[in-house]
Amino acid sequence: MNPKPFPLPSDPDAFCRDDCPMIGGIPQYIQIRSTNPKHPVLLFLHGGPGGAVSGLSHIHHAGWTAHFTVVNWDQRGSGRTYSANPGRKQEIAQTGTMEDYMRDLDDVIAYLHTVLSFERLILVGFSWGSAIGSEYARRHPEHLLCYVGIGQHVCYRDAILTTCRTMLDMVPPDSRDAAKLHAIIDTFPAEPVWDRTLMHCMRHFMPLSMRLILRHAKRITPSEILRSPQMTFREKWSALLPDYSRYRQSYATMLGYDFRHDLHFDVPVLFVFGQEENVCPASLLEAVFPEITAPEKQLAVIPEASHSCYFDQPDAFMEVLLSFLQRI
Repeated sequence: MNPKPFPLPSDPDAFCRDDCPMIGGIPQYIQIRSTNPKHPVLLFLHGGPGGAVSGLSHIHHAGWTAHFTVVNWDQRGSGRTYSANPGRKQEIAQTGTMEDYMRDLDDVIAYLHTVLSFERLILVGFSWGSAIGSEYARRHPEHLLCYVGIGQHVCYRDAILTTCRTMLDMVPPDSRDAAKLHAIIDTFPAEPVWDRTLMHCMRHFMPLSMRLILRHAKRITPSEILRSPQMTFREKWSALLPDYSRYRQSYATMLGYDFRHDLHFDVPVLFVFGQEENVCPASLLEAVFPEITAPEKQLAVIPEASHSCYFDQPDAFMEVLLSFLQRI
C-alpha cells in the first residue's frame, strides 16, 4: 500500500508526504509535514500502544510545522500501518518486543534520510512512546540531536499505585471512592499482564483519576475524528472503537518496562509533564532525576495540563521545548 496524501485545505504546510516503506519487515506508515523541509526534523512517537495521531496531526500538532519538519509514524498494528497489512493482525500482534521497536526505529530513521536532508533529529516520545524513545536514545545517541519525553513512562505499576495513593488524600476515608482505591491497590498484580485482573483495576482507576485529577484536559471528540481529512472511514471507525488485541506483545513490553534500569544518556534530555498527570506521575521521574546523567537535562511541569500536556497547553509546551533547544 502506498497511500496518496490527504488534502489539508486549512493546513499551512508547504510540504506533506505520505508513504508506507518497509519498516521492520512490514509496510509501516510515515507522514511528514512541514512549512519548510529545512526545519529541524522532529520524530514523534505516539502513545498507546496503538494511539496513532497521524490522522489528527492537524489538531495534535497544530503550529508545530512552523518550527519543525514533523514526522508521525504509525507503529506496528496501529493507524494506517494496520490498514497497510490486511489479514495480518494476529501475526503482527505477536511482535512488539523492545528489540522489534529498536529495529523499527532504525528503519524509520534510515528511510527519513532518503527523503529529507538532516544529520540528526529530535526524538519525542509521548506516554508509551516514551518507553521506546528513551530506550532508543540510550542505545543510539549518534542519530539524535536530543530526546524529549512527554509524560515519560517510568514504571506502569508504580505509576498507577502512586496516583491511587495521591487520590486517597483527595477523598473522604470512608467514601466509596476510597474503597475503590484501596481495592485497586490491594489487587493490582505485582507483575502486571494485560488480563482480566488488570483490566478490572483500570476500569475503576481511569474514571476515578479523570474525575479527581483532570481539570483542564482537552479531549479529541468523536466528531473531530469523523471530520478528519486525513483518515479513511475505516480508520475513523477503528480510532473510535480500538481493538487492543492488535497490541498484545506491545502491551507486554510496556508493562514490563522500567525506565530506571539505566539512567545514563549521551544526548541532552528534556522531560515534560502536565501538572494534572494521572497515568505517568512526574514524581517517579523526579525521584531519580538527580541520578540521570546527560550532557544537558531538564524536567518541566506545565500548569493546568494533563497527560497530553503538549495538547492541553500548546503554547506553554512549545515555549519549554524551544527554550531547551536554544540552550543546547
